[in-house]
Amino acid sequence: MITTIQNEFLSASIKSFGAELCSLKLLENNKEFIWQGDPKYWAKHSPILFPILGGTNSNNFIYENFEFSLSKHGFARDLDFEIVNKQSDSIKYLLKYNPKTLRLYPFKFELYITYKLTGKSLNISYEVKNIDNKKIYFSIGGHPAFNCPIDLENEFIEFEKAESLETFSLDLDKGLLKNSKDIIKNNCKELNLDYNLFSPQDTLIFENLNSKFLVLGNKNENEKIKISFGDFPYLALWFKKAPFICIEPWFGLPDFIDSNKVFKDKIGLTILDAKNTFNCSYDIEII
Repeated sequence: MITTIQNEFLSASIKSFGAELCSLKLLENNKEFIWQGDPKYWAKHSPILFPILGGTNSNNFIYENFEFSLSKHGFARDLDFEIVNKQSDSIKYLLKYNPKTLRLYPFKFELYITYKLTGKSLNISYEVKNIDNKKIYFSIGGHPAFNCPIDLENEFIEFEKAESLETFSLDLDKGLLKNSKDIIKNNCKELNLDYNLFSPQDTLIFENLNSKFLVLGNKNENEKIKISFGDFPYLALWFKKAPFICIEPWFGLPDFIDSNKVFKDKIGLTILDAKNTFNCSYDIEII
């Protein structure tokens, strides 16, 4: 089921399957900003990544001496969420643990995803409740895909502050992180996007940026997209020679190639005590 929320400036449509944003339009000109999911390139739009980001070493992990298997980016994107609150300009979804998730991930949780429109901005918030009697371990993040020219012509990113951009190096066969980083650009305020930037590694993963937001724009377009990612410690850019680019705020990382697979040791995990709640959010604003 797809539900649309709206205010005087924007409309946003969200699928109950995966609680996935599938449309964000500026009402004054009906311009669509979210990738519409052509299977020729990538069928998704903006999946929720939970309870892991990226892949795990050998596609499994160990917890309390038991082995569990999780697919890349976790299961939240592939399950139906329940609508628990709906207003004209906001909607809140819930995914709760069940026997199927417990076979994959041995923790009891509630995951709430809220979309709220304010002015020309969409706030996307994540709330993880630990309803278990033990600590739970997880990663969470966004994967929104924004329309852009397939050749990235005139496309650019402007950071809030000048950055020394270093990306984690990727093992291209395994999709896991190496224990090294590659320098993209020093003292970078504006980054012009092109194929070479995403070759041979199509994903750039930055850690602890000074900036709290960036602007995605095109020199031939009037509107720009401001993504405010606040306290998210990691930010990924993904481009695969397709007419979209993903700008992904992450709390967590894929496994490193030398990971021991013990879940508690996974780098970048959030640890949440029993009966506690974790909150984070990011904003997509049309400027």
